[in-house]
Amino acid sequence: MSEVEPPKQRQVIQSVARASRILLAVARSAHGLTATEVAAGVGLAMPTAYHLLATLEEEKLLSKEPGKLYTLGLSAIDIANSPGLRVRVDAKHRQALRRLAETTRETAYLTGWFRGEIRILAMVEGSQAVRVAGLEVGFTGDVHARASAKVLLAFADEEQRSSILDNHEYTRFTPMTVSDRASLETQMAEIRRTGILYDRGEYREDVRSLSAPIRSDGRVVAALAVTVPSSRYERTESALVEALLSAVTLAEQ
Repeated sequence: MSEVEPPKQRQVIQSVARASRILLAVARSAHGLTATEVAAGVGLAMPTAYHLLATLEEEKLLSKEPGKLYTLGLSAIDIANSPGLRVRVDAKHRQALRRLAETTRETAYLTGWFRGEIRILAMVEGSQAVRVAGLEVGFTGDVHARASAKVLLAFADEEQRSSILDNHEYTRFTPMTVSDRASLETQMAEIRRTGILYDRGEYREDVRSLSAPIRSDGRVVAALAVTVPSSRYERTESALVEALLSAVTLAEQ
């Protein structure tokens, strides 16, 4: 019997890995980073950081702005705007979504950022699920009234949040819907404090929702939500919260 060969280890090129981390660090910053901030954030010696930054600038993946700030360059923007870029859902997030729908037997949603918009990335119907008309995969609207959208807004940086809300129309769907920016900011502060959003009929009067953030490396990258008819919400709220937080833990493992 022949011996089974151990799987070959993939060879990782250190300089490429470091350059990738620099690009991600700059992409996640609101206004760009200095070389010193890059070196500290990525864990590089200054000479190494300078060499990599210069190379990325030469390739137009980064641009050096006034104030010695590095921001994304034209080539990086080309990548972000590529027509071939598609939504890809993390396998752990999809597994957590299925778990949430199966445990609660209600409709569960996964929402995330894509191309600067808050988008429903995936949904799973439970065995006794209620569907909310219009809430389909790919939907990006009504962020002031949707539970998972407000969770993502609450944990976004100010620039990202303003890009969505500065010209947003606060349509009032029910008497519970927040109708202005100040009220929404108050609600988002509460979300950041508690880590969970309780929607008691803001989007549809007869539907209740719960949503919580999914984190990766300390950043909120997505949100899980579950929707329930108001007729059975009160008696199941504690179980729904437990199922939602359990699914979030699964997604973050």
